[in-house]
Amino acid sequence: MSLGLPSHLARPANSRALAAAARWAGLVCLAAAAVNVATTLVGSDRPSSWITLLVLVPMAGLLLLLARGRTAALTVAYLLVGAVCTYLYVVTLFTSTPAYRDTNLFVVALPVVAMTLVGGTGTGALAGILWATLGFALAEAAVILGAATTDRIYVPDAISLGAYLLLVGILAYDGLTRGTRSRAQTTLHRAVRDARLVDLRREILAEATADLHDTVLSELIAVAGARPGPLDARLTKRIEADLHGLGTRVSGAEAGPGAVAAGTDQGTTGAAVPGADPWYDSELHRAIEDARDEGLTVDISGDRASFVRLDEDVRRAVGLAVRQCLVNVVRHSGSPTAEVALSAGSGSLSVMVVDGGSGFPVTGPTADRLGLRQSVHERIARVGGTVDIYSTTDVGTTVILTVPTGPRAAAGEGGAA
Repeated sequence: MSLGLPSHLARPANSRALAAAARWAGLVCLAAAAVNVATTLVGSDRPSSWITLLVLVPMAGLLLLLARGRTAALTVAYLLVGAVCTYLYVVTLFTSTPAYRDTNLFVVALPVVAMTLVGGTGTGALAGILWATLGFALAEAAVILGAATTDRIYVPDAISLGAYLLLVGILAYDGLTRGTRSRAQTTLHRAVRDARLVDLRREILAEATADLHDTVLSELIAVAGARPGPLDARLTKRIEADLHGLGTRVSGAEAGPGAVAAGTDQGTTGAAVPGADPWYDSELHRAIEDARDEGLTVDISGDRASFVRLDEDVRRAVGLAVRQCLVNVVRHSGSPTAEVALSAGSGSLSVMVVDGGSGFPVTGPTADRLGLRQSVHERIARVGGTVDIYSTTDVGTTVILTVPTGPRAAAGEGGAA
């Protein structure tokens, strides 16, 4: 029953389950004893005969309390009260029913079984066996004393003894096989962990590859478009910052998920300034400014407030995807202008990048090149968004990025169009 639980949870979970089952089985035994006695007393004109039923009430009440929450004090109280109630039960039963000559009776065995199935408060097989043994011994002692009080013959009954041996056998089996189950659980959880690490590494490497593609291509275009001679100081500073951020993220990807998380917080142009406007510190704003530095006229319009309310990782993904779209405008479209429009809807935000350039066939090989596939489609899909591309030759291209504004959907659910 513990195959899917971690090893540190399997032992207490098994013990609690067995104890709960034993306690409820004990309640069933007490109810059966009450029904059996009530059936034999129907039509009896002796009020004292019904006392047999009343002495079972304290046991049932304490067992119900144990079923709600087990403690050592409550378990001890149940055993002590149960021993007294079992003695009174046997005495009143034999007194009211002269036909019963010995203790080898089903109706006598029921409270003994209820005492045996106390369940205990321990979290191990040995503790359960000790509680069951203590309950069985006290119950049998009460039966022996009750038989002596009423001059009946004590005969051990097979029902109560069989219940005790069955419970001890179950607890012993659980204890002996727990090591085997623990090894199986360890193997399963290690396999799940390894599979998850492989998925994380694949995602991290894909993001690092997209960052490498975006950054290198953007800087090469900027250098190619610069005038001969020394680079402009602003362009030089931007390239140094981008390459520094790229080196941090790539080295983080090689080191593991934790290092990547630490590296990617800085973005492509250094760490965020505390208290700064989220819009001016966003990847989207930097992408637009970088495109303008490369000579592209970019108009920005729409709901910036909804954009800055997005989760940080979603804002970063959108900004880097728009950067690649603008790089494609500079490199392929031939258009001197582009427009970036933001529009918030019910539960989502759309960012539209429009140019009036040469366009390309959306279903052709150009549409599947690395920039669109990894830097746009896969990047947006990882944050639960979608990408729609509309392009016509000699008319222009429109790329619509849609991301959720609420709790982020699972990665990969919003596949690319």
